[in-house]
Amino acid sequence: MTPYLIPQPKSVQMAVGSLTLTRRNKIIATHPTLVPVAKVLASEVMESTGVSMDTGTGKGSPGDIILRLDSRLRSDEYVLTVADTVLVLGKDDYSVGAATSTFLQLLRVQDRSLTVPKCEIKDIPFYPFRGLLLDLARKYHTPQGIKQVITLCRFYKIRYLHLHLTDDQLFMFPSTAFPQIGKSNQEFARFEPAAQPHTRPYTKEELVDLERYAKARGVMLVPELDLPGHSGRLISDAHDAFGIPGNGSTVHIARAKTITAVTQLMHEVIDIFQSTPYIHLGADEVGLGGLDQTQEYKDLHGKDDITSVHALYCKFIRDLGRVITSRGKKVIVWEEAYTTDTAFPLPKDTVVMVWSQSHNPNDIVKNGYSVINATWTPLYIVRDNKKSLEFLFNWTVPQFGREGSDEFTPLTNRQRLLGAQLCSWENSENIEIQSIRDRLALVAERCWNPETRGTFAAFKRRLAHTDAILEKLIHPVKVQVTGTFTTDENTFTSPLEITLTPSRPNLIIRYTTDNTLPNPTWKTYLKPLQISQTVHLRAGLFDRNGRQYGPLTGAWYRSKIAHKPNLATGKPVRMGPSQERKDGWFASIAVDGHRDDPGAHWAPEGAGPQWLEVDLLTVQAINFINVVTYWDGNRSYQWTAESSLDGTTWTQFADFSRNIRVASDQGYPATFPARQARYVRVHMLKNSANPFVHIVELILDYKK
Repeated sequence: MTPYLIPQPKSVQMAVGSLTLTRRNKIIATHPTLVPVAKVLASEVMESTGVSMDTGTGKGSPGDIILRLDSRLRSDEYVLTVADTVLVLGKDDYSVGAATSTFLQLLRVQDRSLTVPKCEIKDIPFYPFRGLLLDLARKYHTPQGIKQVITLCRFYKIRYLHLHLTDDQLFMFPSTAFPQIGKSNQEFARFEPAAQPHTRPYTKEELVDLERYAKARGVMLVPELDLPGHSGRLISDAHDAFGIPGNGSTVHIARAKTITAVTQLMHEVIDIFQSTPYIHLGADEVGLGGLDQTQEYKDLHGKDDITSVHALYCKFIRDLGRVITSRGKKVIVWEEAYTTDTAFPLPKDTVVMVWSQSHNPNDIVKNGYSVINATWTPLYIVRDNKKSLEFLFNWTVPQFGREGSDEFTPLTNRQRLLGAQLCSWENSENIEIQSIRDRLALVAERCWNPETRGTFAAFKRRLAHTDAILEKLIHPVKVQVTGTFTTDENTFTSPLEITLTPSRPNLIIRYTTDNTLPNPTWKTYLKPLQISQTVHLRAGLFDRNGRQYGPLTGAWYRSKIAHKPNLATGKPVRMGPSQERKDGWFASIAVDGHRDDPGAHWAPEGAGPQWLEVDLLTVQAINFINVVTYWDGNRSYQWTAESSLDGTTWTQFADFSRNIRVASDQGYPATFPARQARYVRVHMLKNSANPFVHIVELILDYKK
């Protein structure tokens, strides 16, 4: 029987019997470059099976796992033979490491010993680029959390981990030249509460350690400083060096001082991320407003083929790309940087990452560029905006999708298709593994071996086997859920029971359901958790002195249990003065009967003040109101409420216009003398965190 492996290898020949490994056997590195691979494998064998194996050098003995280089093999090719030894052959340390992740999936524990079926596996990936993006510039991820993801990437042979390090919210790269950048970092709290009140950039030591950890596991970190747009935090903290007057998100690409500063930053990035062959310089969604009004641009306009701000943008990308290539790195950009119609076309050695199909990938390839498929459908995960595993199972790498559509653009010429990348945007560390682990396994298989055959049910059986091993590698606290999920792996409509189990019984489990990192408010786990509301779970192992062991386990469970209806539930609503948004933050969400998920809220397009009006359909008595706003522990809202019998004459009955109490899941409840009303209008005046206002649920009632 063929073993359960993901990604499925190109060739698997099974033999009779199995090899038993004992504690006396060793993992032998026959070349110095393979010593880190041997150590990683030994630690993973211990974590996944509980069996300790020593590492060593030399030729090896019967029963040993022997790691060896073979120059006759092609790049990334490996051969894994299990007979009287486990012989692993690869052209380099990466291919040998890839073979050891296959070996790890073959292992079985039997009578306190390890067995592995006798076989010969010959394998090589089809696509060279197999990637995953982490959005570290919207949601803070701890270095330990990033290491969990690196381990996941190694396990499924994902070669590149793209780190989105800078954006409008967080600048997470530690610049020596500009140490002030990142001082005003504020985590993006659009969905769940922030992990911590203040987020500092990573230290240089943390990033160097992450690269070392990744390199030992065959994973290349691809850093991205998103330029010249998505640079709000960079501009906020160093406006004199980077800012355009009146533009808070795009750096001043017409100013020589800014070009020098950006170049300094890029050299700093390359100094830290030395192993990667790629540097990603972003170049997406760039707003150039105000640039044409600057004196610096006026001085450049008409000279050296600079005929427009767009031409200057193209020149900026070309010139910054030359800085990167001068250091021996290849450049990746988002597709907006692709252009052939200016005096500064994108250099042909630049790799274009396609995400929205603002340019048809066939046109990009036709003009001589290599592409990576990172299209929204099905490769984006934005909290609950993600495709199902079954949808992804039916996808292939040459199919390029777009947001809001299940139709694909097929790439006809595939010679310049490097592979694909799963992109996790705006997701907190606590839901990262939960959201990507199964989907990444499928992306890995589609990139590694597109010829894999079988049914979705068969894939799920293979996944159940590999995922059980993975769980032991990445989570010191196991989460077991009793209950039923509905639309996805997060959403439930009846209560759940969550059981937490430690990997080490002598340690204590502590946990929280509010997404915060470990602090004195975390609780000690004593019995299964009964869950009926949305929770953002984090759990970890601690000794009796409070010292943390290993990384955290995280998960997000979203309740869709309808609460007790109130007078406003399901009633017609109007809003103003802004128009209704078209991207899901509708006014009707404020009266949908669900108050426990801050991510599901009414969010007007314009800044406050804004009003929301509900029609009770008949004149009714009311004496209670509760405005449940978005909450993250770091903001307060000010508002007033008024009622009307006819929609014309209004009388105020609740006044929170001077409120400074921090918003919470309890909302802002108020009782008042009973009054007759058909219409109720809530005026959202102010949000202390930003110019916009939000209502999770508007509750109206008459309480006797």
